[in-house]
Amino acid sequence: MSHLRRIIVRASSAILPAGAVVLTGGLSEAVSADRPLAPSVQATIRDNFACGQGPGGLKMSMQSNREMAQACAKAGEVANAYTGAPQQASAERAVSVNVDGANWACVHKTESQEAYVECSHADEMLSLSKFQPVS
Repeated sequence: MSHLRRIIVRASSAILPAGAVVLTGGLSEAVSADRPLAPSVQATIRDNFACGQGPGGLKMSMQSNREMAQACAKAGEVANAYTGAPQQASAERAVSVNVDGANWACVHKTESQEAYVECSHADEMLSLSKFQPVS
């Protein structure tokens, strides 16, 4: 009787930085112990777009697999929904906004002394921050 093993590879791109490679479930076949494993891996690379100013003068940066024009249009929609929400995100509380039937989770973060709001849905992520004057 042959020994069978099953290997499933999964990862979420929502928590990975831009340019990260994501392994998806392409490897789920049962293989025999005497046959070598032939991996099948699909790579996904997200682009990071500077989308200009959004509502209230917020700087918008979007990580997405979409074309730049589509990604920045979606960034504007999410930014408008977030700034129009009755409550804003804090370090202790996330805020959910709905855009075209999709819920985006927005959280307040601080990194390298820069405060910003990060909204994410599926494999897209929007960063909203104040413009910093160049000195």
